[in-house]
Amino acid sequence: MSVVMGNQDKIYVDWIDRVKVLQRAVIFNEDGRILALKRADDKNRPHPGCWDLAGGRVESSDIVKWKNKSGKGDDNDILINALRREIKEETGLEVKNICAIHIASAYSESKGMLIVAIDYSCKAVDESQLKLSAEHTEFRWATKEEFMKLEIGDDGGFIESFLDKL
Repeated sequence: MSVVMGNQDKIYVDWIDRVKVLQRAVIFNEDGRILALKRADDKNRPHPGCWDLAGGRVESSDIVKWKNKSGKGDDNDILINALRREIKEETGLEVKNICAIHIASAYSESKGMLIVAIDYSCKAVDESQLKLSAEHTEFRWATKEEFMKLEIGDDGGFIESFLDKL
């Protein structure tokens, strides 16, 4: 697949069908608690009814929108802006102080796909702006220890592996 930009400007993202870039954010509030989101009970989505962090996948539209402004490791980066988009869509929150804390990858035989997961820590600019999307049914601000006691479903120990880095 390629995405065409104008007459001569092409961006090739044929790899997007074979590589999934997933991003999650450990969002802290003023009290240093982590935002936990309870997934809707949608059987078509992973881990229905379980607790999770905000985030999602990098879309080809993120690449198209940010490709000319990225590459300097600043707030204009494609990945940072894709993460901000996901956080805004899921929670209505703006975030600051975004910092990568963990990177992992795996190959899914069943999907024939490389999965790259990047986790970040950040801070909510104004937690009173929190408004959940239909993807989640409730939220709570939890300590790391409280978060790890929540039902997160079988993620292969992924969330625990990066929360340990905090």
